[in-house]
Amino acid sequence: MRYVINIKHIVTGVICIICLHGCIASMTGWKGHIVRKDNRIPLEETAGKASGVWKTGDLTLKYDYLVKGDKIQLDGETTLTDKLTHFTTLDHLSIMVQFLDRQGVVLGHEILYISPFRASIPMVRLSFSRSFVMPSETASMSFSYSGKVSDGGGDDGIDWDFWSTP
Repeated sequence: MRYVINIKHIVTGVICIICLHGCIASMTGWKGHIVRKDNRIPLEETAGKASGVWKTGDLTLKYDYLVKGDKIQLDGETTLTDKLTHFTTLDHLSIMVQFLDRQGVVLGHEILYISPFRASIPMVRLSFSRSFVMPSETASMSFSYSGKVSDGGGDDGIDWDFWSTP
């Protein structure tokens, strides 16, 4: 048998490798990345709940947390800014929490909130209550998110993607 290498096969193979690399990279999230100092939230080492507010140009996240050993309980509520609430539909929103070591390196991450698909903005509830086991050596946390809002549909519809990286 004689094998003929076709340029289409080579191009297809290269594209598959690139796509697989992208899928694997997205599954690891931000693990190993260094988070900006202004986005690091040091975790209190004293007993009791701690509270905070994290703001960006897109949203405000008010949170309470309680650390017990290697576990953290995170409760809070998110408010979208006016530039997003002028739209009628929240197509999607996911908020992540990253756990960082003392140098700001991401040790792990968890999903803090995922919105219902295509929810009416006035009707969607943007609150969360989650508990996680933190990676050992966790000294601080950070938040990140990605979302999309839209207004109308069909050819006349408009949409807006928004995000913040750690």
